[in-house]
Amino acid sequence: MATIKLLFAFLGTGAISFILFYFMLKQSNKESVAIIETKDKAGMKRLKKEFKQERWTVQNVLMSKWVAFGGGFYGVMAVLTYVIVEFFEIVDFLSSESSFVDTISSLGFSDLISFFINSLMNFVTAITWPIYWMKNTDGYAIWVWFVTVYLGYTCGQYLAKNSVNPYEG
Repeated sequence: MATIKLLFAFLGTGAISFILFYFMLKQSNKESVAIIETKDKAGMKRLKKEFKQERWTVQNVLMSKWVAFGGGFYGVMAVLTYVIVEFFEIVDFLSSESSFVDTISSLGFSDLISFFINSLMNFVTAITWPIYWMKNTDGYAIWVWFVTVYLGYTCGQYLAKNSVNPYEG
């Protein structure tokens, strides 16, 4: 079971890494790519603002989350952690009543407040992803998990860079 979890960790990190790097490299503004790759702090602040002001697209949402989490490996892991924690909370919520219709019909204002608070708490969990994953990994030493997800991150980045323009270094 732990081996399957390692495989999912590798594939999940690789997929998020691929998606984020692919979208970053598809940016029409090459300056944005340079800012994220060099981790220019002033530039990252400016990018956060720009992404929030642009029209809503999946690319802008993903890129703004990634920039908000700092970009790079730490940012990829934070986005992956946020997605996983949110997914499990949504599944738990939707399966809390006897049926989906009962769940929807019982929604109230307090549920919306709870969603907002939980989303903020999940953001904190995502920022502190090493602690979350140290508590939720088993079967192997923590360094094995770290190497696995870092390899996934690197493979996703490599695939994204080579699928956008394989002739560009």
